Amino acid sequence: MQSKKWTKIGFILVLAFTLLLSACSSDKKNNEGGENKKGPASGEDASGVNLTGLPIVSDQVTLKFMTTKAAQQKKPHEEMKVVKDFETETNVHIEWDAAVEGYAEKKNLMFAGGELPDVFFGAESLTDDDLMKYGPQGMLIALEDLIPKFAPHIHEILEANPEIKKMITAPDGHIYSIPQIQEGPEQALGEVMFINKAWLDKLGLPVPATTEEFEQTLKAFKEKDPNGNNKADEIPLSFLYGNTLNGISSFHGAFGLLDTPAHISVKDDKVVFNPAQTEYKEATAYLGKLFTQGLIDKEVFTHDRNVYFAKGKNEGVALYGVFSGFRAVNVVGAEHMAQYVPLPPLKGTGGSQLWNEYNPHYFTRAGFAITSENRHPEVSLRWVDELYKEKNALQWAYGPIGTTLKENPDGGYSFLPTPEGMNFDEFRHSEAPGNTTATAILMDTADKLESNEAKLERMEYLKVYEPFMENTTYPNILFSAEDTERMAILKADIMSYVLQMQPNWIMNGTVDKEWDGFIKKLDDMGLKEMLDILQSNYERYQSLK
Repeated sequence: MQSKKWTKIGFILVLAFTLLLSACSSDKKNNEGGENKKGPASGEDASGVNLTGLPIVSDQVTLKFMTTKAAQQKKPHEEMKVVKDFETETNVHIEWDAAVEGYAEKKNLMFAGGELPDVFFGAESLTDDDLMKYGPQGMLIALEDLIPKFAPHIHEILEANPEIKKMITAPDGHIYSIPQIQEGPEQALGEVMFINKAWLDKLGLPVPATTEEFEQTLKAFKEKDPNGNNKADEIPLSFLYGNTLNGISSFHGAFGLLDTPAHISVKDDKVVFNPAQTEYKEATAYLGKLFTQGLIDKEVFTHDRNVYFAKGKNEGVALYGVFSGFRAVNVVGAEHMAQYVPLPPLKGTGGSQLWNEYNPHYFTRAGFAITSENRHPEVSLRWVDELYKEKNALQWAYGPIGTTLKENPDGGYSFLPTPEGMNFDEFRHSEAPGNTTATAILMDTADKLESNEAKLERMEYLKVYEPFMENTTYPNILFSAEDTERMAILKADIMSYVLQMQPNWIMNGTVDKEWDGFIKKLDDMGLKEMLDILQSNYERYQSLK
């Protein structure tokens, strides 16, 4: 019996020793790099993440991503070339849950049921309310301590761009998401006012320079049949009321105060509610004078984008004398676009001549957020850090090099020809998520990218407006959950009241008569409390380092 016992012990010891030798031999092969092509580039962190180089992990990791999907995107994410190539390079496999419709409802059910993905990914994947509700609850993890080590490229971007870092920092000091950023000088310009130069030439009129001249020009457009069809169908001025890129926010600058669709400005570090200012009253009275003379589209407060564009693209003759838009072709189509030129900011009777300047980037706060369900947050951050590098960012936004993009010998990038029967947006979404991805294309990268037709046009518009541009917009700030909730209550009453009153004043010309009562009602609705919340958050934002 004793002999059998020692025989068993000896066998176990020999087996253990053999396994130990095998492990050492395997480690030697891995360290030499001859047998393991996916070995660490410069050493692994304790979490198993290769801190530099690719692949990110030696043993493949699978993550679940929830994202939105562009309407132009025909292929699922996992079949797109940029996604497949990125998986090969990183050794991180993504299970994509992408939605075009019903995304918000599905997302809310996930939070309510606690069955979360590992990552919410891409533009508009989460709202500010989501970040401030679920971040402090612990359902989204704070990233600020992980970023320097596991996302050094993103860390460098945030340190070099303190305004961006401030915009993603919550009131509790935490960062719950990585933003999507796309910079370009043309992004600083919002809406453009276009005037029909062909009509001006036919009527022998100059481009109007003042509000008085503008009124007389609109009268001529209405009365003198400039489109030449012997019908009184001309629409002297049209726009989409309350719309950011087809509205008249900047038009208010002729009266000394630039407006925005949010109706909030900052002047000398003081938050201002524009509709309560006398300049707003003067702009409204002027617009009322135009409307009551039939110089503004009678449907301006009721038509939607489709109707607005359809009138602009009227077959045969142009109908719009002046309109607001992002690009002329969007509103009036290829048939009429050549008739229109940008109208420089008008000078008001008080000498004011201003136009809105916005921050020169498209910014979405929640480009990439990691949930509490994620067992690999370090891997996830290393993954997105690689995505924010220049070449990867461009390919995920515009398509793969060799398919939609070309890398030039000078280090720049140009677009390959769009195939016949496909527009540019469809082309760039054919092998990449495009505008629904999470990337950072900063100014130095944007300068390397060949300008497409849209950008070239917008740069020409910018030359017209830049001398008059002023940035008075309220910063893009994250509020606490409490402030967000209170602001929602206050704004529901105040903003709906403003959206009711200004159209009524313009259509009926009654702003002077009703102004004092309007101001009193705003006070009764809690305007001071709303401004106090905005001011305190602005001051907190300004104090952030």
